[in-house]
Parts: sequence; C-alpha cells; structure tokens
Amino acid sequence: MARQETNPAMNSTVNETTESENRGVVTARSFKRPAIAITIALVAVLISCAVILHNWMYNSAPERSDDTAASVPKPWGQLEYTPLTIAPPLEFVRDPLINKFPEDVFWRFPKIAPARLPAHLKSIGLSAPFSEKLMTMARPDKAVRGSRIDPSRQFVLDVPLKDRTALYIALLTDPSNAYQRRQFQFRGSSPDEWFAASGVSPATRKLVEPLIYRRGNFMYFSDYRSIGDSISPAERSNLLKTLHRDATFLAHLKISRDSDIEALVRYWGRGGRANEVRPILEAMAQKGGEQSINITHLLPALARRKLYTYPGQSDLEKRTRPRDCHWTSMNFFNEEPDDSFCEGRKVVAAKMRDYYRVGGNLKLGDIVTVLTSRLTAVHSAVYIADDIIFHRCGPGPSAPWALARRKDIEAYYPSHAKYQIRYYRHKKM
Repeated sequence: MARQETNPAMNSTVNETTESENRGVVTARSFKRPAIAITIALVAVLISCAVILHNWMYNSAPERSDDTAASVPKPWGQLEYTPLTIAPPLEFVRDPLINKFPEDVFWRFPKIAPARLPAHLKSIGLSAPFSEKLMTMARPDKAVRGSRIDPSRQFVLDVPLKDRTALYIALLTDPSNAYQRRQFQFRGSSPDEWFAASGVSPATRKLVEPLIYRRGNFMYFSDYRSIGDSISPAERSNLLKTLHRDATFLAHLKISRDSDIEALVRYWGRGGRANEVRPILEAMAQKGGEQSINITHLLPALARRKLYTYPGQSDLEKRTRPRDCHWTSMNFFNEEPDDSFCEGRKVVAAKMRDYYRVGGNLKLGDIVTVLTSRLTAVHSAVYIADDIIFHRCGPGPSAPWALARRKDIEAYYPSHAKYQIRYYRHKKM
C-alpha cells in the first residue's frame, strides 16, 4: 500500500481532560464517568496506522530549535543531525496495477446527495468551471448514501493544480476514496528532492510532476493508476521505489571531557538501562576532544534492531493485528517484543493499567499519541529527545522504522480536521 498521511495543536480544546498522576487516571470533563472517557480515548489504539499513516512526517532532519541553542544544558545533551533518505527493497514494493484494486478511478462524497453537491464543491474551494464539469458526471451512490463521480483517465490528468489540491484534500477525509487514502507523499520543497539520484527517466517525471500537489511542507501524488500503464514494467518498479522513499535522519550525541556524563546516563539510561549506556558514554568522554556517537547505540534493544530497517518475515506474519506503530510504542523498553500488543484490546488494557498522562517535559520512552476529535488514535510514537520521535508508520512491507520530527505531526494531519496530541508515561518511569 502506498503512503498517505497530516501537527495537531498541542493545546487542543477538543474533549479537554484532567488527570490524577498519582493514580494514572485520565478524566474527561465532557463525560460523566471517568472510566468511560479513558476507555474511549484508549480504544483508539484499535485503529491501525495502515489507512492514514503510511508515510510520515520525517522527510527532513530536525532544525535546531531555540532551546537547543540556549546556554542551559539539556538533559539529553547536545545533538547534531544528518539527513538520510531510505527506500524499501524492490521486492517489498507492490504495484497497484497488478494487485487487486478497482480498475477505474472514482471519487465519493458520502452523505452529500447530488442536489447538495454544488454547494459542497464550492465550500471546499473548487473553481466554478471545474465544479460544473464535475456535476455533469455526478450520480447517486447508495453505498455511501451520497454522490459519486467516475472521471475518465484524461479528465484526471487535466485537473488544474489548484482544483486538484482542494479536491484531493477533501476526498482524503473519507476511507471510501481509496486512491487518495493510498497516496504517496514526501516532505520537501520540490520534486527534485523526491526524485534525486533515483534513476527515474525524464519522460516519466514529466508524467508525474504535473500531478503532484502540495499541502504545507509536503508533496502528494495520488494518480499513479492514471499514468502507470503508460510506463514500462521496469520503469514502474523504479518509480514506485522512489515514490515510497522516506527521508529521515541520523542523530549523533556530542561528547567531550566537559560533558556531564552522570546527567547523560540518567537520561539515556531510562528504563533501568543505566549500566547499558554508561560504559560507552564514559569511553567516549575519555577519548578527549569532541566526540560523537550515533544515538542508536543508546536506545533500547528493539529500537536498536529496528531503526532504519524494513519488516522481516516475522514482522509480516498473520496476526490479529500487525506490528504497527502501537506495537512499536508499547514494546519500546522490552528486551523481547510482546506480540500481544498486536491486539488492540491488549494495548487498551496496558494503557489503562500501566500509564498516566503527562502535559510536557517529555522524557525518553514517553508515548506520543495522535487523536482525532472523537478520541480515535491514528498514530503513536515514542519520544526520544529534543524534537525526535521513534515510530513505525504503518503495518505494510514498505513501512520502515525511523526517526521523525515531533513538530512535523502538526504539518502532517489535515488542517480542516481537529486533532490533538496526548503524551503518556509508564508508571514505573
């Protein structure tokens, strides 16, 4: 499945909550019974990242934040970043033209009858001429109790960029619009960044680039099916691998004789791992001068094994649920992963039993959860340090484990939908 996914406000007012940190209980003011509120919030982990989160927001290295440059030392130390772009092996890249997907492109508008469609099209920002063309193709769709449009291939290719952007952003909100939900995306300033050194031919890029639209710092491509049959099978494979690219980054901790090694051990050794990180930190400090170490060496076993990799066979075996972002978050400190966290109900139970909400001052291992206005979790990740999170952005074979920028969450989710971010910490931390 291709990648598609959009920094909710940290101080979201949707279903405002309070909590008792001593008890690890979250109480929603909008519900009469606290148990019901937390259950609704946590049952969100039943929702897989596969639909919305398949490519994430880590398409560039973190910019140096103001507080990183401040004179007050941070508990994680001084970090530096190197951009890194990764792509899945060709055998992990699936071609939608050969897989069992519907042959024709269609656009659905649930709960909007054809008579109400013109007003809706205007409300999402479509131009009058383009809206009029859409209305000539609109018909009732009982499956979604609304309207449906079946555009021709040429019509799709000819959509003006401004209208394409507005239309596709609106279509993305409903799961029935498969092609928008399975779109490719990349964070960057131009297609040149996306296609750099890819080997994709100029002729293919000429087909693809006019169909790329932007939202914020992200580029999106939804129309592979409309151009795929114009490309040779070998070129399609190369194009698909390029479209699946994810730009992440390497993070290095700078160490010198003046570094506060005890403070670094306290931070990076969270989860009872002080004796694991102390030897390497002390050794680096003793070398003299300024040294740097990849923070991968300071992370728990699961993250060390998985970071910058794609799933192996054990990750793809059939389970009640796949090893997705929630499995990754809940297993962060586990020496051996607990596959019961492939089941949503086990994740819910563990969150209710073992975690409590925190409002800030995040520490290594805290869980970052993205929730919709209905308290449905669409993603979870693990806070590392500075602006860094560790996550997996979907359950499919082309979804890697990688580092990402926490602030890019806000740039990732649709601006017209209300999202909020909540943070959870294990009671034993």
